[in-house]
Amino acid sequence: MNIRKTLFWVHLIFGCGAALFIFLMSLTGVVLTYERQIINAAAQSDYPLPPEVNAQRLSLDELAIIALDYPTKKAPKVVLTQGQNAPVMIKDGRKTIAHLNPFSGAEIAPPAAGVKSFFAKVRAFHRWLTLDGKFSQTGRWINGVANVMFILLIISGIYLWLPKRLNLRAFRKRLTLTTKHPSVQSRNDQWHHVFGFYMAPILLVLAVTAIFFSFKWPGQALEQYVSKDMIALPKPMDTAARVLPLASQLKRVEQQFPQWRTLSLPISAVAKDMQVFEVDNGNGGEPQKRVSVVVNTVNGELMLQRFEQQSNYRKARGYIRFLHTGEAFGIIGQTLAGLASLFACLLVYTGVMLSWRRWQNSRR
Repeated sequence: MNIRKTLFWVHLIFGCGAALFIFLMSLTGVVLTYERQIINAAAQSDYPLPPEVNAQRLSLDELAIIALDYPTKKAPKVVLTQGQNAPVMIKDGRKTIAHLNPFSGAEIAPPAAGVKSFFAKVRAFHRWLTLDGKFSQTGRWINGVANVMFILLIISGIYLWLPKRLNLRAFRKRLTLTTKHPSVQSRNDQWHHVFGFYMAPILLVLAVTAIFFSFKWPGQALEQYVSKDMIALPKPMDTAARVLPLASQLKRVEQQFPQWRTLSLPISAVAKDMQVFEVDNGNGGEPQKRVSVVVNTVNGELMLQRFEQQSNYRKARGYIRFLHTGEAFGIIGQTLAGLASLFACLLVYTGVMLSWRRWQNSRR
């Protein structure tokens, strides 16, 4: 048995074995394509209105006082979002514990709660095959195995895509679509080859990055073999000196980054000689547009740590998460990831139908 025939049967068996799970992951991936934009649009309709014309938002110093009233395990973090009416978030680590009216400081209901809940359940099914939004180790493992099989399908599919006779006419046939087909099987075969070839690079990126969410070993290997060396930012220390108000510190950061989208900072009950601001100038999924800013609270000087100055390990981790969704390349990347997921559904369908027809013919 030659290599091509062996790979064909491996491709067919793996494809049929993982078809359902690849289809479900791809379909939910399509639904999640513009999750961030849809949530943001829904949230804006829930933003609190100013109590009067030209009403002023609370200062960062006033918001800090409110944040310190919340019981937290870590230093509470204040998160500001660009927009006059945008609520202020209070976080304890990664967990959001409150949304505040930016004008009064009163706690409000989370914006777009229903939309967020819907996408959270879709995302849970996408990752863990659960319908209630809860974590499932079994579902995570099944999806992980299906992802590994998907990677093998893509790699073997690229080899099987190559024409037996390597000439221009054969390549053109594998690269172009026609409108007339002698049979449904012929159409499915052409779709499987043409769309499979064009989507293979994107699908390979989506599948490879997905295994980091399904298994621990890829992340552990990355941590072990990729450099963590970087110039660390100075850590804030207690100080008895007179420090600048947080509002003044914020103004300096805004002058440096006028196009910021979100700003976050930890709040301390005691004066510190340094204040760290995390600035996101992107869509929330573009790690290369994030900057850590350390403000000297005494003289207002700024020290920056941009994405490219971080360790290779942190840069890799930052990219892996958002390469999977395409968000690392903005709306274009999201669209390409969504289209690739949609065509993955088509590849599953055409692959299964071709296998089914082959099985029927073998019984005659």
